[in-house]
Amino acid sequence: MLFAEESTAGLNFQGGAAATSTLITFLLGLGIVFIGLVMLIVIIKVMGAIMRNVRSKKAEAKPEPAPAAEETVPEGDRGEIIAAVSAAIATVLGESVSGIRIVSFKKAE
Repeated sequence: MLFAEESTAGLNFQGGAAATSTLITFLLGLGIVFIGLVMLIVIIKVMGAIMRNVRSKKAEAKPEPAPAAEETVPEGDRGEIIAAVSAAIATVLGESVSGIRIVSFKKAE
């Protein structure tokens, strides 16, 4: 028993100071991370506002194009149109024009 008393009497345990130091370190780390996240949120919000402002200025500066006039194909050149379409189809399919037979040709709306 005498041995146990001497060993504990020789130790200078300062548990309160170590716990306080650990708690301060934990809170500092948590605070730094929290502040960093808040700063990221603020930076992203500011960048979004800037980009919206730039986008709206570009939209205001660029006038809308006038509606294009509808392209009309003269009805008298129907044979030329069928020849051009059949040539395009033959090119895509890799066949000769004589191997393609167009059954119907209607104007798309």
